[in-house]
Amino acid sequence: MQLLDKIKKNSVVVLSIIFVIFQILTTSGLVIIDTVIQRSFHLAFVAAITFLSIPLIKSENSLSKYIDIILAVIAISTGIYFYVNLDYCLTRIPYVDELQSADIIFGIITICVVLEITRRTSGKALVIISVISLAYAYFGPYLPGKLHHSGIDLNGLIEHIFLLPDGIYGIPLSNAATIIFAFILFGAFLEKCHMNDLFMDLACLATRNAKGGPAKAAIFASALFGSISGSAVANVYGTGIFTIPTMKRVGYIPKFAGAVEAVASTGGQIMPPVMGAAAFIMADITGLGYLAVAKAALFPAILYYLSLFFMIHFQAVKHNIGSTPKDMVPSISSIISRLYYLTSLILLIVLIVMGYSPIYSALSASLLIYILSWFSPKNRMGLKGIIETFIFAAKNTLMVTSCCACAGIIIGVITITGAGFSFINMVASLAGDNIVIMLIMLMSVCIIMGMGVPTAPAYILVASLGAPLLIKAGVPMIAAHMFLLYYAVISVITPPVCLASFAGAAIAEAPAMQTGIEGCKLATVSFIIPFMFVFEPALLLIGDTSTIIMSIITSLVGVISVSAAMQGFLLRPLNKIEQLLLLLGGFFMIYPGFITDICGCVTIVSILLIQIYANRRKATM
Repeated sequence: MQLLDKIKKNSVVVLSIIFVIFQILTTSGLVIIDTVIQRSFHLAFVAAITFLSIPLIKSENSLSKYIDIILAVIAISTGIYFYVNLDYCLTRIPYVDELQSADIIFGIITICVVLEITRRTSGKALVIISVISLAYAYFGPYLPGKLHHSGIDLNGLIEHIFLLPDGIYGIPLSNAATIIFAFILFGAFLEKCHMNDLFMDLACLATRNAKGGPAKAAIFASALFGSISGSAVANVYGTGIFTIPTMKRVGYIPKFAGAVEAVASTGGQIMPPVMGAAAFIMADITGLGYLAVAKAALFPAILYYLSLFFMIHFQAVKHNIGSTPKDMVPSISSIISRLYYLTSLILLIVLIVMGYSPIYSALSASLLIYILSWFSPKNRMGLKGIIETFIFAAKNTLMVTSCCACAGIIIGVITITGAGFSFINMVASLAGDNIVIMLIMLMSVCIIMGMGVPTAPAYILVASLGAPLLIKAGVPMIAAHMFLLYYAVISVITPPVCLASFAGAAIAEAPAMQTGIEGCKLATVSFIIPFMFVFEPALLLIGDTSTIIMSIITSLVGVISVSAAMQGFLLRPLNKIEQLLLLLGGFFMIYPGFITDICGCVTIVSILLIQIYANRRKATM
């Protein structure tokens, strides 16, 4: 038994090192290979490492360990298949040349491998959707109504999903094997050199005297760390183990503390400069480039965190919750002595702005982190540190790659069966010419598709279906895709399946569903933001300068007003009428239009003056 465990452990180490070296060489361009080989071996390595590091069942049963080892060997063989048959795969005529027996065998094996590694890394939700989609493709002739289609036989299905770049080895896996991996490696270097600790210390220093300081520190730390990690759940555990106990310590109830961290961590996936994996996929799908996506995402991300900040602020003032404990506030000198750590992040941003590829920028920043580590005896990275970083990077790649490959199966079915057109026609017929109904329907689809599914595959699925519909309705391309990405992101804090909130609840030792509901309340304004930039694209920094500035000002006032109304506190507690009027005033400011802006401004100023008068009257009594 111990021998099997040792074999599996050592195999993971060796495969992880080979895998990361292979990725660095092929993504950097130091070694030029065909994209088919690059993607197939990327998936093969990920599958093998997954089988060896995540057991089939949690048991000491030796049979399951033998199965894991056998599956790892089979996974590697799928990459070897493409290497051996590369000329055949590149020269065959799709849908004309007959499939060989080996194609069918390895096609079935690869599909099964992808489904299993997805189950092991991210649960059953995406696997179930994939299996249903495969069944839909095959049994289409027997389905009624609009679900009916002519049907795809086994050979056609395997050819489309396995051999062509429309399925498993399509755009999602391409991004996972190149851009996303480069940033995962960058994050791994940050983690292993302990440079991300600076983010937490900066956040604590910045909020040391603020009411409800630990909760506000969670916002800043999660925005900084989450922008690098690109995973809401990973972000919760990365910063929540520090912020949540401290929030409880100063007076926040457990469910609120867990919810704050969940919502703050989720926003990291839409916060430039790095954002999450889905942002790189969006840049590829739209053809706009990553810099354009990051630019468009900037102000909505600021609104997201600003709304959370003021929700926390009004809650803290309302309940007189204290500032960050002194023992958590680092000295200014200790911060200054480590500020050089930020040069890696600065280099990353500068290179992207200068027009260098995201891959080159991330790999260059990773190299700089390694060089910077030698300036600190504590963080100095030798051979052992590099190996640990490579293993950590490989581990963090497993879920992203498996989910992207699994999403490829679903996309393959959508394209070959025409299900996408059926979906678009259904939404269009139900919504008619009403863009609001269409947006609400697509929002619901995004949230449902995102339940228990990582952001990247959730966005891929809804973008392939919903984006063309919004664009046809007159929504700018970047706004359409950003709308869908936004809801794919915040689906992880939307009950009943809110993974980020569940993670926060686990750390806070609070009821999971209550934490999810509290997080949904904190994110109330966040659910409105995508509608804001669809109706006012200037919030995506599109259009003339005067329109952009006016839209930014009115949206900021509106977001703060809605946050105050939701918490029932502005300068003092709000009564029900004040709360309702402030909420309406906030919505007026959010909705674009001169008349609504005037109405909103008058309403908000009136409530503000009433609050000021009430405070002065109380002070003179």
